[in-house]
Amino acid sequence: HTQAPRSSPPPFPAPSGASGAMMLAVHARRAALRAAAAQRAVAAPSGRRGFWNVSLPVLGGPGGAHVTKYHVVKPGKDGVEWDDFLIALPEREHLASFSKEVPLFIRYLKVVTDQESRPEAFTAFLERAKSGLVVESDVYVTTEELLALMWKNGYSESERNAVQFTFPSDYKFHYPELSVLFDIAEEDTYKFCMRTRMEASHIGELSWDQVKRKGFIRDHWLTFGVGLVIFKYFPFFNYYFGVKVFGTSMWCYTMWTGLNRFIAKTCRRNEYMAAQKTAQDVMEGEDAIVSSMRRFANDAKCVEDLKSFKGDTETKIASYRSALALKMKEDLAERALKQLQAIAAFEAGMGAAMQELVVREAASAFKEKFPGDKAMQDKAFTSAIKSLSGAQVTASDCPVASHFEAAFKSLQGVDLATSKADAKGSLAERVAFAQQAKDAEFRQTFMVTSAEAAEVKSLASKAKAGDAYDFSKLAPEAAERLDALYTSINAKVGYAMPELAMKPIPKSADAAANAYIEQVNAKLAAAEQQLKQARLTAFVSAF
Repeated sequence: HTQAPRSSPPPFPAPSGASGAMMLAVHARRAALRAAAAQRAVAAPSGRRGFWNVSLPVLGGPGGAHVTKYHVVKPGKDGVEWDDFLIALPEREHLASFSKEVPLFIRYLKVVTDQESRPEAFTAFLERAKSGLVVESDVYVTTEELLALMWKNGYSESERNAVQFTFPSDYKFHYPELSVLFDIAEEDTYKFCMRTRMEASHIGELSWDQVKRKGFIRDHWLTFGVGLVIFKYFPFFNYYFGVKVFGTSMWCYTMWTGLNRFIAKTCRRNEYMAAQKTAQDVMEGEDAIVSSMRRFANDAKCVEDLKSFKGDTETKIASYRSALALKMKEDLAERALKQLQAIAAFEAGMGAAMQELVVREAASAFKEKFPGDKAMQDKAFTSAIKSLSGAQVTASDCPVASHFEAAFKSLQGVDLATSKADAKGSLAERVAFAQQAKDAEFRQTFMVTSAEAAEVKSLASKAKAGDAYDFSKLAPEAAERLDALYTSINAKVGYAMPELAMKPIPKSADAAANAYIEQVNAKLAAAEQQLKQARLTAFVSAF
């Protein structure tokens, strides 16, 4: 804080001679000095401000500048004190620590430990540095210092080049990294790094909580007690001054010191957090701006695509129609083939079942006839005696063979589709019963029944509107039944129904776009309804 230049001195009578010239020179020099001081005050740097006549840096505190007691400017950090390591000789717990990210060093260490067959050292270091390597901030050697040490200790040029080309020149190798890299005890690397920094008179970071003087209340009241003992022997220092004035002043000074530290720490912390929050907001805003700009990065390309949109769309629509027709043809052929294969399989199964049924029914008829037929029993006895005597037994001599032969001859020339069917009758009637049941099942499975046709005609008559049909007139139950008949009848005859599902477009956050989307969805719904109307009209017209 500077003072304004004083007003010019009152005029003096003009001196004469050598003494007069000397006084004029003195007054001129003083005026020049005052003018220079005024110019310096006007041109004072804006980076400093006056507060209670004390010059303070504007950017002081965490995140700003910190002037050490050696008048060296360092970055301001909360809870950190800067001091010369060679003068302070700090203990290990006095050093400030931080968490260091070492992805580059881990990749290099992986190569070194693989070549030296030390995988357990790499695993241990990786586990230690997984959440950040906690180290003392100023216990390190630089890349240049490490390269000089490797040259002094006889490392090859390729090994030095590997370090030089991998790490930047300002990289700091802290003592845990040196320990695992060169397989040296960590205590030795710590001592070497500290010695290197001390030899360079390095001004490093110390933890303020560890190096600050403790017990300021004790110091204040010790000063009060010693002062009271000393001042009591002086005149005019009575009880009132010693206890009331001096004691109260010391109490106020102690409270002011404690509150000043608390308030200063709180203000610095809040300012630092506010600065971090502002920086975070700025970065988020920049990211949002960049992301917004990226959305318009292809505007020129979009204009070019829009110019060719109509031609490309017409070409693709034509290709789409052709592909859709071919797909429908393929689906129809595939569905018809599967239906014919199902019919052939059903007929083959029906023939095999018929043969099995003839044999089973003939055997069942024999079992029912044999216990009550005396002639058949005698014939069986005679056939058994011939077989035991070694004589040849013909088919006419065996009652079983003759029975089956007669049963099979009874089926010749019989029309099973028109003959009488009886589940308990003769063999022909039983086989006719089974055959007619299979025919009914075949018609029910693969043919349109008269009941279904009549039901379709009935529903179509309800939707008749002049020469056309209006299926919206049907009740919900009738409409569902017509859709079910449409599906089941087409499945019976082996007709493939193309699936053209037109899903509505979801709405967006743009109100103007939503209006257009609603129009498109309405046209899609109308087209779907028109397609359904055409399908059902063609379906009911077939009946």
